[in-house]
Amino acid sequence: MHSHPRQQSAMRFYYGLLLTGLSVFALEYAPQPMYNAISAEFGVDRSTTGLLVSICLLSLTISPLFVGVVLNRVGVRRALLWAACMLGLSGAGLLAARSFPQLLAVRSFQAALIPVVLTSVITAISFLFRHLDLKRALAGYITASLTGSLLARVGGGLAGQYLGWRPIVIMPCILFLAGAWLVRDLPESPHHSSGIHNLKDYAALLRQPGIATILFAEACGMFAFGALGNLLPFRMAELGHGNGGRIGLMYASYSIGLVASVSLRPLRRLFGGTSRLLLFGMGFFMLAAIPTAFPSGRILFCGMWLVAFGQFLVHAMCPGLVSSLAARSGKCERSMVSGLFLSCAYLGCMLGSFAPGILYGRLGWMACYACIQTVLVLGFAAVLPLCARKGALD
Repeated sequence: MHSHPRQQSAMRFYYGLLLTGLSVFALEYAPQPMYNAISAEFGVDRSTTGLLVSICLLSLTISPLFVGVVLNRVGVRRALLWAACMLGLSGAGLLAARSFPQLLAVRSFQAALIPVVLTSVITAISFLFRHLDLKRALAGYITASLTGSLLARVGGGLAGQYLGWRPIVIMPCILFLAGAWLVRDLPESPHHSSGIHNLKDYAALLRQPGIATILFAEACGMFAFGALGNLLPFRMAELGHGNGGRIGLMYASYSIGLVASVSLRPLRRLFGGTSRLLLFGMGFFMLAAIPTAFPSGRILFCGMWLVAFGQFLVHAMCPGLVSSLAARSGKCERSMVSGLFLSCAYLGCMLGSFAPGILYGRLGWMACYACIQTVLVLGFAAVLPLCARKGALD
């Protein structure tokens, strides 16, 4: 008799969680299409401006070391509500910032809360749909996260040229308050984290055949993708296309990530196994980066679609590969495997969003491109022997 009201309540919670997840990725990447305007206003260079996103990636890199402990002690619901409300109120700090150190301090505060919100959202969705269609519910979360990053980059770039950068970076903060209101009565969900694992646990995991190689390839791919995504605004300005609308459209290529994810199963059948598909994905990614070396905005736009497809194809395969390789031993906790994968992925992205910018500022775009391509070649060379061994991945 009461199942319908309960279902409506559960869906309200779910939509609130999706809105909160969308807001996280919108907040994380909102400054990216506005880099030129922020750099000009505060008089900072490319690599320094890139810290606005890199600081968030750094937080996500080390998050497995502390988020589980926080949620165990505070509770998922309370942690989610407090973190979301504080992120919402942090918009006032962005509005008041009058120097780059002040702006970076506010972003650092936001970065510390982002992993808490993300982990709480995933945990709450898993609890709400534990007896229902969990895969479909989590697929909705993935779609929301991709939508958030696209809205921030594409929509933010288009709107930013008329409104300025401050309204764009503040808008996700307002969405956090709306999401917190929708999930204010969310039932408490248990968080089964084992807390902090010691370094011996991680070392044992990395010694298992193939895992370190896959993690290295994932980190290389994220390095290259993070570098290109972070430096696009500056490269477009150098090529004479520096307005926010055109820069925002460059990020539309990220939408092909959905196509890559959906195509994974048929492509695996087409290539006759996981090993060949992974090798193809790494090779395709490496070759797709070549058009980004040309001094043409149109070629760069087309090249980014190829780069995005190659990156998302590899990125969609690697989590499953690491999990299956770890499962062969039967000795590793799933949470530890997932945490290590995310840390390696975000570490690569963080380094890519910062280090190549230094080369770009001092030696120009071709030095930056050479760095990106070298990392991709190293990733391809790492997986080549693994994929050549029969039965190593399939």
